[in-house]
Amino acid sequence: MSDNTHLAEYYTTPEDIANILKTKDATLLLKGLTTLKNQLTIAVQDRVDPTEKHTRPLVEYVQSCEDSHVLSQLWDHQVATNAQNLECIVPEVIALFMYLCTTPIIRSYGLQLIQTVLQRQMKYVYRGISSARIPQCKSTLKLLTAIVSFNQSTANDLLSIFNFQAEGFSRASKYRQSTKNNKPNSYIYDLRTSFIEFVLAFFKHGSSDTKKQILGVKGLVLGLFTGIEDDAYPLIAQTLSVMHEHVIMDNDIPRGVKAFFFTSFILEKIAKIYSRNEPEDIGNGQTGIPADIVHHFLISVCSVPNVGICFRDTAWYPMKVSDDEPSKEKKLNNRALGKFIATLRPSDDMRQQELLLKILQACPELVDEYWRTTTLTFEPRISQKWLANITLLQKIIQLPVPSLYYSNTELYPAHPPEVDTILENVCPNVFNRLLSSKGLQNGSPLVRYTTLLTLAAFFQKYGKVLKAVKEVIMVLEGTEADNSNGTEKPSRNWRKCLGTMREGLRRRMPEFQVLVLLHRKVTKDKNENETNIDANELRCQNQLMEDTSFRLIRYYQEYIPEALMESHIDPASFIPADILSVKPSVLIHILKLFLSMPDFNWTNKSSGNSTTYLTSLLTLYLRTPYKMIRDLVGRLINQTLSESFMFAHHPEEVHLWLAALPKNICKSNNSPMLDTQNVILQYLSNSIHIFTKAQYKYTDQLIYIVTDANRKQLKEEMKDNDFVHSLISDSSVPSDYRHPFSPLLMALLENINFIKTDRRPAVLYLTNLINLLSTQQNLSIYLKSILPKLDTQLEDSPACLPRSVSRWGKNQMIQQTHLCLELGTIPDDDSMVDIDYSTLEEKVNNLIAYEEIDDVSKYQEDFVALLEELPVIIVDKYLKRLASFCYTKLKWTSYEPLVEYFSTRHPLSGSIFAYIDIRDMNSLSSEEHEHTAGLLRNLPFNVIFYNVIIASEYTNQLAISLLREAIDTLIPEQLKNTISFIFGHINSIILSSQSDALIALNFCLTILQSVNAKVNNNRSLSSLNAIIFNHPTLEYMQSQLTSNLMVLEHAEAIPADINFTTIQLAISFMDIFGQGQKAQTILDHIVRVDFDGLDANCKERGDSSIYEQIKRLLIVTIEYMNLHQSSDYHIPSKAFEIITKLWNLDTVKNFDKEVFSLLEASMSNKSQDAAEKDAMRVLLSACAEPIINHILTGNRSQIDILSLKDVCIKSSIDVPSLVINQMEKQLPFNVNVVDVLYLGYDLLEDKPSNQHEYTENVLEYLLKELTSIADASTMAQEIEEESFYIKLSDFIKHIQFSWKELDKELIRDFILTSLMDNIASYAAIRFINVLTRFIYADYDKREPIETYIRRILDHSEYQELTRSNFEKVTERKIPENENQRLAIIQLLHTLHHIQPTILGQNHGLIDPLLTSYSATTGTSDKLILEILMSSELHGHETILPKMLLWGPGSDKTRQALLQAGAFLQKNSLSVETLSLINPSLMKYTYTHYPFEFNLRPTTIDPDTYNPTSIVYDPSFFLPLFANLISAGALDCRRFVDSNCLGLVIVAMSSPDDEVRCLAYQMMDHFYVLLEHAIFKEQFAVIFLLNCLKNSITDRSEADVPPRIPCVITIFAAHALIVVLHPEHYMFAHLSKWICLNATFNFNYIPMFSTILNSSTQNHKKERLWLLSVLSSSIITYDDFRIFSKQHVFESIAILYNSAYSDEYSKKAIIEIVENTIAIPNAVPNLVLHQGFLAWLFQCLTFASNSAEHQAWTSILQKVTKCINEDDSLPDKVKSLLHDFSIASTTV
Repeated sequence: MSDNTHLAEYYTTPEDIANILKTKDATLLLKGLTTLKNQLTIAVQDRVDPTEKHTRPLVEYVQSCEDSHVLSQLWDHQVATNAQNLECIVPEVIALFMYLCTTPIIRSYGLQLIQTVLQRQMKYVYRGISSARIPQCKSTLKLLTAIVSFNQSTANDLLSIFNFQAEGFSRASKYRQSTKNNKPNSYIYDLRTSFIEFVLAFFKHGSSDTKKQILGVKGLVLGLFTGIEDDAYPLIAQTLSVMHEHVIMDNDIPRGVKAFFFTSFILEKIAKIYSRNEPEDIGNGQTGIPADIVHHFLISVCSVPNVGICFRDTAWYPMKVSDDEPSKEKKLNNRALGKFIATLRPSDDMRQQELLLKILQACPELVDEYWRTTTLTFEPRISQKWLANITLLQKIIQLPVPSLYYSNTELYPAHPPEVDTILENVCPNVFNRLLSSKGLQNGSPLVRYTTLLTLAAFFQKYGKVLKAVKEVIMVLEGTEADNSNGTEKPSRNWRKCLGTMREGLRRRMPEFQVLVLLHRKVTKDKNENETNIDANELRCQNQLMEDTSFRLIRYYQEYIPEALMESHIDPASFIPADILSVKPSVLIHILKLFLSMPDFNWTNKSSGNSTTYLTSLLTLYLRTPYKMIRDLVGRLINQTLSESFMFAHHPEEVHLWLAALPKNICKSNNSPMLDTQNVILQYLSNSIHIFTKAQYKYTDQLIYIVTDANRKQLKEEMKDNDFVHSLISDSSVPSDYRHPFSPLLMALLENINFIKTDRRPAVLYLTNLINLLSTQQNLSIYLKSILPKLDTQLEDSPACLPRSVSRWGKNQMIQQTHLCLELGTIPDDDSMVDIDYSTLEEKVNNLIAYEEIDDVSKYQEDFVALLEELPVIIVDKYLKRLASFCYTKLKWTSYEPLVEYFSTRHPLSGSIFAYIDIRDMNSLSSEEHEHTAGLLRNLPFNVIFYNVIIASEYTNQLAISLLREAIDTLIPEQLKNTISFIFGHINSIILSSQSDALIALNFCLTILQSVNAKVNNNRSLSSLNAIIFNHPTLEYMQSQLTSNLMVLEHAEAIPADINFTTIQLAISFMDIFGQGQKAQTILDHIVRVDFDGLDANCKERGDSSIYEQIKRLLIVTIEYMNLHQSSDYHIPSKAFEIITKLWNLDTVKNFDKEVFSLLEASMSNKSQDAAEKDAMRVLLSACAEPIINHILTGNRSQIDILSLKDVCIKSSIDVPSLVINQMEKQLPFNVNVVDVLYLGYDLLEDKPSNQHEYTENVLEYLLKELTSIADASTMAQEIEEESFYIKLSDFIKHIQFSWKELDKELIRDFILTSLMDNIASYAAIRFINVLTRFIYADYDKREPIETYIRRILDHSEYQELTRSNFEKVTERKIPENENQRLAIIQLLHTLHHIQPTILGQNHGLIDPLLTSYSATTGTSDKLILEILMSSELHGHETILPKMLLWGPGSDKTRQALLQAGAFLQKNSLSVETLSLINPSLMKYTYTHYPFEFNLRPTTIDPDTYNPTSIVYDPSFFLPLFANLISAGALDCRRFVDSNCLGLVIVAMSSPDDEVRCLAYQMMDHFYVLLEHAIFKEQFAVIFLLNCLKNSITDRSEADVPPRIPCVITIFAAHALIVVLHPEHYMFAHLSKWICLNATFNFNYIPMFSTILNSSTQNHKKERLWLLSVLSSSIITYDDFRIFSKQHVFESIAILYNSAYSDEYSKKAIIEIVENTIAIPNAVPNLVLHQGFLAWLFQCLTFASNSAEHQAWTSILQKVTKCINEDDSLPDKVKSLLHDFSIASTTV
């Protein structure tokens, strides 16, 4: 706020202001008004602060005035004397006073001032507007703006009386300064600016109804946008901001109204601002671009569906104007936007382009329309205009595919969109085949390239559409049933659409030959050697052209393959001669092209080359450093080979053959791997060639090897022959036989002998391949059988420890293969001679010492070459630094060379977990070993697994973590191999005599568990479940488990050498062994075990391990079955009997925990039979005391407390002693402990003295501990507040105790501490409330009750915790603080009930209490009202003045009014009190009036009180209104507009005589006030009330006023709102009815037939209005008779089942029926005389949704109950109802 430096002269006292306003001296008046105007301007410029020095005199002056006649007379004086020097300043001063009076304490003065202007001085306003003097026009508009800005009511009042067509008014929108100047703020002096501020004020301060009317005033709002492109930047910003915030975002304004106003004409005018796209000075050194403002506005208005004028359209399903005229123009939901976008210039302005794209994305239906109406040209030419147009075309095409659901139904229609519509969105005809062909043949490379990009965009969009349509087809095929009547299925329509789309696309695309010619030309030009200066640029151009043209060729093959077929072009011509030299971008398209050509023969040789195309692919696979290309090539090779004879037995094996190839990890062409890859490539190519010539020869060799291996294996494993038979590939049964691996491997083994050069690469590939093939073998016997052929490649060389080998040779590779297949031991010979590695170490140090690396490729080559020479000993020493160097310097993010090194050299060189750095790692998340962990994470699963099993690292947790992470990265094909690999190793363990078999099996099953977890978490992998659980190995282990259990059925015959490993495994892996029905099988065998004999046998042998394992297996099995509850599971009662017996014999704590867990799981199983329950009770009785101790130590338990109580009584367990003993240590606080406290109390029921002592000890302990917990300054145990305190409250209510004997100081400390530090805990406050009721019953002292009350009401969080949330209440939602609010108010109510004089005699405490009050029928508010009424009764002074203000902030408002001396002023009271009332909730109150209400004091029980709906409380408002009316302190119009009068009128229908008397008295007094009030609708309101008054004929004769039928009072209450708002859709009907009817007929419903049969434009709204009146009007049987007399039920039944009934109408009709059947004797009448049952059955049958069906089902149940209880109804009615109920149940 300004000080004296801003305002040199101002008035300091109200007397000075009064004097200057009363003076008649023109000179003094002008000077004084100028000073006053300046002072007022300063006072209202930010906000009105009554305490500020400039503002205070003004506020005090206003408060000293009885009314506003001084200012009104001032204007009258100016007009009368025609003082032109005052004609501007007087309206401005009045306007400023209006702004000043917006502060609450003087608001009533402002209202009077405004009413005076509107009623008496509007002629001055019209004179000022029509004046030829611009300043006078401006000041008058400022006055009007101030009136509108005061509040919604004044804005509506001005709107209703102002003539917007007045002379001179419309010109104000056009007047602005004729000359431009450089001052950015000069616009504020324009008359147009004042006009705009006036119009915008209606939107900022008016109600939604006011805004709707303003938008409909002819030419008014149009003036804002006419010429807006010439307005100043701040004015444009203000205009658009207000329109967006207060019109567009106002959801109460119908969107139809917004769309009707914002036509394309208006949008075009707004869009003219786009031309101002340069920064403009806006003052204070800032600049702004007007185009940005309009851009953001139009985007928010035009491009967000269901916001602004953008309606959610039907996408590609536009409606036709007529089915009979299909050629007519399509009907668009966004026609205005369609016209508007045609006027945009998107090619010239990027902002307009963005707007266009967003509109088209939000309204896909407009795309087709836009192409039909656009003026853009696309004739190919090298011009900026064409490039801009074609770029726009690409962007529009790239818009996402809209949803193919029909509208918002979430359903796909039976017929797809029109193909032409789809194609216009994919490849519009504006760039058809002719134009695109011209573009491809244009002489300009830029035009050709742009055309290629555009065509590519077409195909990409087509691909997305294709995907979306296929998804629709998949959904339709999955949901449609078999079509028995032969009609066409919807999916077929969509499939036809696919064919039509493809044909349409083909017709619109250029000929394929044109594209091929272009591709060949650019390929030829690229390969030519250019000698001119632009050679490099031309090569780049041609490279881009080649890339894009080949992409198009690929798209042709993928989407319209017919074009390629008909062109007779050999696809092989697209394969480059040197495929490695092709750029990666082109290469990707080549590979994708041939992936879409599965019939291409890759075994053919390329022209002019001796190698096959397959060899070229393998070369590319080996050499490319790009993962994406390698994956594509791998897919292509797999597609080629998987269907060949070589891999017909197992197509997925191709992946393993490719994975065995060494990868090129260097991007350089000089990679050290090149020679190795060349040898392997030649070797593999020759082997494939040899195999194709003699494939049966190699197949026979493989079959012979398989047969021989099977024979040997079966001979070795005689005892497990059946198991081995299930694992082997039996060549004797051709139908079941399948090769264990490809016979091509035999050709490789043979062909290796023909290699004349170094065979090391071939051996490398073979050994890698064999190791990978072993991962899919059940037994490795077949691969072992071919090892002798591989051993022929061994060389004689001196013995050397593998860790010391520098260059990894053939011998090491073959030895490693032997090691992995035969699961041998790692060589470790310490006698080896030490070798000097100093030279190698120096190389390592030199390489990794580089900080800055310029040529990464060179250093990558050096690093790979160095690794070839490094032995493991050196790598072990430098592993951390090598890994870091590899990642950070050489940019190998996956540590590729080190991964290859580890995979090649281990496990022969020792376990990878033996490395020093790895051995020191505790977890994979260690920052110290970041890169080492990264390296390990990138190792393949099979490498890690081999290292674990060879080195027997089964318990290494780091290894297990690594394997689990590796499993998460596997794809489905790899997961299958992983499962086979794990089971293969399990087979090896089972068939061998391994000493650590249990540990090894435990490890394998742990990993298998992780695989199973991944499968279960991914639906797409569900097929792998069968591979796991149907595997012969797992079935064998499960059969071994059952066999072992069967042996134990006769304990005396247990063999000494039996192996019980499977029992131990089943305990740990029940989820694997017990899958499906296996758990039931295991349990059935366990219960047959001879436990006594087994125990004796174990004691005799001195080893009880098997006995303990069987016990554990029993518990685990039952827990598993309880966890996976299934109807197929049945737990025999004998199982619990066995556990009980074992419990009694056992003292092991771990077994205790297991039994507790079992009991909890079993009790939660609801499917137990009686025998199971009895057996479980026996078990419970055996372990009851340990369970109680278990709970008292803080452990949670789900064991039923009642069952536990029965057991404790039968077993005489001293629970109280257990509780007291635990209290001496520390008693934990949870609900289970409270259950035990209950139990201890109940068990002492027959010992009153002991029970009393026990209760006293427990309560004192609880209060001490809870005090510590509540104290914020102490550290105490944590508790679950809500559940614990609720349970504890129930305990307090349950016990019988003499509360006076408890320590009072202890109680006081607990309550005060909780109120101070824990008031936000509603559960704790509820507990205090319960405790207080018992402890302070019959208490007659003020202390400590007064302290408690003050502590609550003075608490800093009280108002926030008890604040009422009206938004939630009006939305029928529960506020977030409802629990806290109710708990605190309940406690205050209890405390007040104990000592009511505290609040009655300390009215200062009422103020904070009233801030919590919201005057509703909610529980909290009813309790507060009880407190207030009791305080009134027990106090010395009335509290009525305080009750005039309530709700949040009422204490501050009351204080401000008191300080201003306006608290008891009638005008202030009326304004402030009525402003607290929510009109919507008040309307809901009288439509859901609680007719059971009366004026007599009542007391509610918070625990049982449950109002049907939360409404305003008539107990509060009717007496309040009576006092306001009797005092004459009432604004009549506001009273009516707030629906308060409606509540009073409805109260005249109350069945309570006192309420009706009060209502009639209020109406009598209100008539008097109404006659003296002045507002526009006054006479209409009087006329309506006269109709009601004249209808009451027998009031004077009766002792009490007659009850008016509800339908009349509800109708009158609704009608009052209508007459206040002439724009209301019911106004015409109501006006006509009032004119024709001088009185109400109390036996008929007003306007029922008229509204029900209305056919006006708003007939739906009108009918819904009538139904809402009816639903609130039927309360008594008299009301029912009125309804019956006028045939209401027959009429609404017809309406409900007709097409005119919408969702809202049905809800209203259901509410009418629900209210009717609640009336006694109404149901029999409906059933007997009005065909209600038939209609009810019809409604149930044809219910459109579950909510509707549920509502009618509830009605049926109530009707059934009513009829069955009515003996007067004939039996045939009840029989009919019975049949009807059966029929409805069937439905």
